[in-house]
Amino acid sequence: MAIDQRAYWVWLQHALQAGSSKTRHILESFENLEAFYRAGLREWSLMGIFTQRELAALRTYTLQDALAQIDLCQKLGQHILTPEDRDYPFLLRQIHNPPAVLYVQGRLPDFLEFPSVSIVGTRKATLVGKRVAHSLGYGLAKGGAIVVSGGALGIDTAAHKGALLAGGKTVCVLGCGISHPYLLANADLRDSIAQNGALLSEYPPHTPALRNHFPVRNRLISGLTLGTVVVEATEKSGSLITANEAIHQNRDVFAVPGLVGSRASQGPNNLLREGMRAVSCANDILQEYLFRFPGKIHLEESTESVMLIETAQKEQKTVQGNTEDREEPAGLSPYAAALFRVLTCEPRPFLELCQEADIPTVCALPAVTELELAGIIQGYSGRRYSLKES
Repeated sequence: MAIDQRAYWVWLQHALQAGSSKTRHILESFENLEAFYRAGLREWSLMGIFTQRELAALRTYTLQDALAQIDLCQKLGQHILTPEDRDYPFLLRQIHNPPAVLYVQGRLPDFLEFPSVSIVGTRKATLVGKRVAHSLGYGLAKGGAIVVSGGALGIDTAAHKGALLAGGKTVCVLGCGISHPYLLANADLRDSIAQNGALLSEYPPHTPALRNHFPVRNRLISGLTLGTVVVEATEKSGSLITANEAIHQNRDVFAVPGLVGSRASQGPNNLLREGMRAVSCANDILQEYLFRFPGKIHLEESTESVMLIETAQKEQKTVQGNTEDREEPAGLSPYAAALFRVLTCEPRPFLELCQEADIPTVCALPAVTELELAGIIQGYSGRRYSLKES
């Protein structure tokens, strides 16, 4: 009985792990992956490219283990793509280290027929940054582009939601297994993405979201797309890793200009200084691909798709004026002080404040009480809070 050829790819990816570039060397040295499997430990060692850990994994992980993984995916409603499959994204075949296996839930759009753009940025996005990302996601999807992002809070979430609102296709590239309960707050969003696009990962279904997975994952976000746009990112943000991957993959990089001095704008402003293209709306990006995809791109002028940077900067100045041009009251606990620094004169949701202040909700609750007793903040319906007017 013939073995499912995907099992050899699952076996190889398990041994080499995500991000390896050794697959190309293997296929240059052997007729196919099955021939490499049957070569055995001695020939693997003679190649001189594998670590001891990799050699041990090649020896101990069996094809039966790989077949069990394929069966598990089928039961979970996920399917597996390898470079031998016709539906494997063409753009990923072109990068230096394409994944041996892709786990997919949903249906991948045709990356050859339509332009694809990734939108990335910080998890701790400002209100303006989220608005920009949402507007870009909406405008790109409405204009015929596939929107790719990473499913995280902040910029990623806003971009995905914008694309879904436009009725377009969006792909979420995860740094964990698709079935892992990553970021439960976005579980409904991921379900919507799977129904209107796809969830994608190179990690087996139940793989946890480890910190070192995300930089490796970022090469897929840029590799799947023709261009990457950075909305907001600090100077050492993971989003800049994605932008650098895009540069190395010979893809376009765009950046949304931000206020000088704003931490959230350091990343895109630095990219602009390095010669990347500035964008203020989806049309700025779509126009770059107009002639490569005749009849597929639609440029629209609407309140949803056009984002004027001047307006955004004016709003950001207002927010910064609310948060920076005031003296912090003495005697506040560390968590109360952190909340105070992100409060504005406009009511904001409790969870949004916790996210921007980077404090757990369980610690923020007593901090809110402390600020209320001190007469510093005002509560509103829907668990929203603002600075109390003096």
